[in-house]
Amino acid sequence: MRRAAACLLAMLALCACERPAVEAPRETARPEPVVVYASYEDQNYLPSLFAEFTREIGIPVSVRHRPEQQIVNEVIEKRGSPPADVLLTRSVHGVWRAADEGALRPLQSETVSGFAPGWLRDPDGYWTAIGFSTLDVVCNASSGADCDAAAAYENLGQAEFRGQLCLSSSSLAINRTLIAGLIADHGVRPAELIVRGWMANLALPPHETEEALLEAVEAGTCGLGIVSGLAFQDFSGSTVVSSWPQRGYFNVVAVGIGRHARSPDSARRLVEWLVDRGAQAAQYAATGLRPVNPDVPAHPFEFPAPVERRNAGIAGAHESDAVKLAERARWY
Repeated sequence: MRRAAACLLAMLALCACERPAVEAPRETARPEPVVVYASYEDQNYLPSLFAEFTREIGIPVSVRHRPEQQIVNEVIEKRGSPPADVLLTRSVHGVWRAADEGALRPLQSETVSGFAPGWLRDPDGYWTAIGFSTLDVVCNASSGADCDAAAAYENLGQAEFRGQLCLSSSSLAINRTLIAGLIADHGVRPAELIVRGWMANLALPPHETEEALLEAVEAGTCGLGIVSGLAFQDFSGSTVVSSWPQRGYFNVVAVGIGRHARSPDSARRLVEWLVDRGAQAAQYAATGLRPVNPDVPAHPFEFPAPVERRNAGIAGAHESDAVKLAERARWY
């Protein structure tokens, strides 16, 4: 019995020695963050938006904020470190320039083309809008002014508005978009004559910001002005009202994928998520930026521009001419 017990113990010891060691469970590698270069900084909405993407998709997001011209230059000149996976601009001008300089890669996604209509995407396929806002005429309702009296942007140069019009600086993206729209509709020389008519009707020199312009309209110093729908929505003045004139010019927030992106697949997933129904609805609720996804319920409004004029790329295509026109018309 002692021998049998000894043999059994020896066999158990031998089996124990031959049994492979149990490996510790391996940790799942954390995905690399998507690096977003953003031309504007939002302390509330953008962080919550990207945090929701990370919760849903599992990919972290790192954001680098700079003014638009600077951030676009960094993408074009490959000066940022790490390089941009996604470029996010608050106007079409920046993303258009990045694409034109070869700093973006083609946005090949059936999801994006299925959600965002063609007039809100780059005709060459390098970027897409993720939202848009109107370019509104504003006035002070308490003064008896009628915003609808300016049925078209062009009307603001008429004699009846002499000494009543106020504008913000032509360096602001919305005003370059405005001039580009006039050039696309009328040609360079007729557009310049329209802008010179505006300059003749100014009540004050152009304001540095849209907020300052809105404050002047509320104070009654200015009878009318042109601002972005986003600026109007953010303004707290109760007497200022707005209308959207004929032609229906608009500005977009747009995204593209960097040519030197380190995580292009993750970047594409972020762009697709941004145009999907959930993100679009959240964006509209938080900012008022109108959704590009037609499946997202939004406050109904009539789009005055004919279908063939609804092209976000127009502002980028005429950027250079718009800047030169403003200089010649002395719109500073």
